[in-house]
Amino acid sequence: MALSPFATHAITIVEPGLITERGQEVEDWSSPTRRTITGCSVQPGAGARDMEHGDGVTADYTVYLPPEALVPARARVELPEQASGQFLIQGEPERWIFGATTDHIRIRLRRRDG
Repeated sequence: MALSPFATHAITIVEPGLITERGQEVEDWSSPTRRTITGCSVQPGAGARDMEHGDGVTADYTVYLPPEALVPARARVELPEQASGQFLIQGEPERWIFGATTDHIRIRLRRRDG
């Protein structure tokens, strides 16, 4: 099931590998896996100057994904059509349920530069 006709963007989900360190599985970002999800709607957010942590800026986006999309909360996201760099997911991916089925998934993204 696809979102409405305006959902024409593709995003890339970047997930770490796992390695064992001292008997514990930990994330390994040195060789992540990437997969593309199509049929998304990428919308810009407010963004701001980040004076608290130096003279940087933040970029915010909200992405609406098809209901079957799998997005781990600890993944990173690349928006090849809108902005460069990787974004962190803010909070858990949100499943929007109407009736008895998931209509779409929403994720909120943030990237800090500087």
